[in-house]
Amino acid sequence: DLAVMAGLLMLAARAGPGRVFGLTGLRAPVVRPLIWAAALFVPALLIAAVSAPVSRAFTGLDLFWQGVGFPVIEEVIYRGLAVGALILWAGWRWWAACLLPALLFGLVHAGQGTELMEVAGLVAITGLGGLLFGWLFVRWGFNLWPPILLHVGLNSLWIVFALGETALGGWLGNGLRLAVVVGAIVLTVVMTRGRAAEAAPIG
Repeated sequence: DLAVMAGLLMLAARAGPGRVFGLTGLRAPVVRPLIWAAALFVPALLIAAVSAPVSRAFTGLDLFWQGVGFPVIEEVIYRGLAVGALILWAGWRWWAACLLPALLFGLVHAGQGTELMEVAGLVAITGLGGLLFGWLFVRWGFNLWPPILLHVGLNSLWIVFALGETALGGWLGNGLRLAVVVGAIVLTVVMTRGRAAEAAPIG
């Protein structure tokens, strides 16, 4: 999927690999996003460690792919390439450019559910998550590291600790996720104040 997306962008915009890679936001500074992520996930990890049992089902391979590999690939495709191209190349407004990939992101997770209500809940939660990741990407000045770190952190918590079999989670998992999301938004507003508008046009 990543190679296909990059190839389509190169064809559509007649852009070379370097220009397409520049859309991803992977060249952006990572130190401040790391500090931001640590402020979010050190407390979350401590809360999960004392409140939830370690999952008996997860393996190192699960943690590598579902916790790190797939989130990174998804963020590059749905935020870096899709949102980046729609805003910087197609001239879309930031909210519309974040919304469309978020809808697609939600739909591709529909297969995790087995019943209609479960599928609807999964699509809604992952779609809203995709919208948040897109907003983070833009707000941090087209820096992909904050959405990557948030996505990896949340997925990894779900894999290591028994917080729920799917993204819907239980009361503890949903409460912890809500706290991390609210913290991510508040810290982002504080840490990017006066910086986001300087990095690239978002309106």
